[in-house]
Amino acid sequence: MASFLHNFSSVLISMVLIFLLVVPSLMCHSMEEKDLQHICSKTQNRTECLNLFKSDPRSLNTDIKGLTGVAVDLALNKSNAVHTQYNQLYTDTKNSEMQEKYIACSKNYNDAIRDLQVVKKYLDINRTRFISVEINDALQEVMSCRNVLKKEPIDPANMDYQNEEFKLLCYMVKVTSHYLIQK
Repeated sequence: MASFLHNFSSVLISMVLIFLLVVPSLMCHSMEEKDLQHICSKTQNRTECLNLFKSDPRSLNTDIKGLTGVAVDLALNKSNAVHTQYNQLYTDTKNSEMQEKYIACSKNYNDAIRDLQVVKKYLDINRTRFISVEINDALQEVMSCRNVLKKEPIDPANMDYQNEEFKLLCYMVKVTSHYLIQK
């Protein structure tokens, strides 16, 4: 019986040591091109997703949590830029109907920025399971803006591209955060 306990203890200690060596390396796994390709294949525009990730040098030198942070930063930068554009379009246009649409979109992006700031906070404090709620809210904001603009036969400022890119960035956050939850 003592021999069995000794062997069992040795096996158990060996398994614990292997676990302690293997698990941290998986948790801190740096992203590679194939990882980015796999993640981007889960979005609606794989090529643009890869280009957006590659535009930030942090993307290949981080783990999945860091990559989620990169996606959040990219989405925040885009939403701030688009929000500024809508404010400028509101100021520059003389068409009152378009002004209403631009200010509505400006408010949508203001709310999306707030949602992304909450996502960033959740990521920082490891409350990753709540990220999807905020990202869905940000996506709803961009969809509301797109619906407002779709009522116009022509978008004079061609903002649909900006809205689509922001939507893609939100999906990038959504996909990367999904892998965080599975960790």
